[in-house]
Amino acid sequence: MMKIAVVTPIPTPYRDPFWNEVARQDGVELHVYYCSAGQSDRPWQLSWKLEFQADFSPSRNLARYLPVRFPFFYSGEAIRRLKEQRYDAIVLGGYNHGTMLAAMRHARRNGIPYFLMSESYLEQPRASWKKLAKRPLVRSVVRHAAGLFPTGKLASRYLIHYGADPKTLYPIPNVPDVQHLYHEAQRLAPERESIRREFGLDDRPVVLFVGRLVAFKRPHLILRAMHELLREEEATFVLLGDGPMREPCERLTRDLGIGHRVRFEGFIQPSELSRWHAAGDLFVLPSFGETWSVATVEALSSGLPVVITRLVGCYADVINNPTVGDAVTPDDVNALREAIQRRVRQPTPRAQVMAAWKDVREGLTYPVLAERFVRGIRECTQSAPAAIGAAG
Repeated sequence: MMKIAVVTPIPTPYRDPFWNEVARQDGVELHVYYCSAGQSDRPWQLSWKLEFQADFSPSRNLARYLPVRFPFFYSGEAIRRLKEQRYDAIVLGGYNHGTMLAAMRHARRNGIPYFLMSESYLEQPRASWKKLAKRPLVRSVVRHAAGLFPTGKLASRYLIHYGADPKTLYPIPNVPDVQHLYHEAQRLAPERESIRREFGLDDRPVVLFVGRLVAFKRPHLILRAMHELLREEEATFVLLGDGPMREPCERLTRDLGIGHRVRFEGFIQPSELSRWHAAGDLFVLPSFGETWSVATVEALSSGLPVVITRLVGCYADVINNPTVGDAVTPDDVNALREAIQRRVRQPTPRAQVMAAWKDVREGLTYPVLAERFVRGIRECTQSAPAAIGAAG
């Protein structure tokens, strides 16, 4: 039996089902330690099953008194419980929380191989001082890791840049249950018109934004693009999400005079999302520095074409065909408007999107990814155990 500990930020409705699948793999005992039970900007209801040992020890945000607010959770209780067990491998969901850094220190001191999951990529916008400050830490974390789990192509290049051996990379994208969303889309297809009526939508094309209303996701950019587009086209823009940009975006909507064609629906639970996908015609995300984007994968799994930017980290892995979507220049409102306009004028049938995306979807299922994850741990721990132990 191989005992694996995972130290990850918070429970999520897309990563936890993946851990369930890992726990079902032959010869695996899985224990997941959460740095925090949740965050205020991700108010999910923990309604999904956990089929593994889960630790929700109390934690503190060590950065709560800093002028710039960001989460840096540490749980001494979780680390104490981690140390009480003897694990064959420790998997870190990053290095941006105190609990994860303490778990890495424990692994190195005790000759336990650790593995790093990473979404970062080189093109991600950051201040120069942040890049310089992080460089020694990232190099050290990557160099001493037994193996690495990047989300995709951009994250893989990032890890190789910081010294990773390509042979130790096993891509594990951060994805929802793509098969479930695919089947839900097929089930709801006959109900599309009734769902649209229920949501108060008419026969105009519906453009969806799904995500937190925060600056780097650029929701205001879609509003400006829609302002120009609505001069020539009929469409409705629906924002599903909440956050600090909501009030400025609502104000901009009024200033642009497009309030009659824009709806702010606020945060919705993941279980409600498939019905909105069934009602929609296009998903748009103009983010500037999005590390991956589960929301994009959710839309494509449901048969919605997408318009995203080349700073949405998943674009190189999921835009496999012009049929499924476009990746445009970041912060270019004209490029964004033109891409949306092409899709509104010539809608792509869902069946075509699903057919063009079939190979990608099948490669993103939880059983495929869980098998790769466990195989990666086994291969890396067996190939260089002496070197890993000497790292401490």
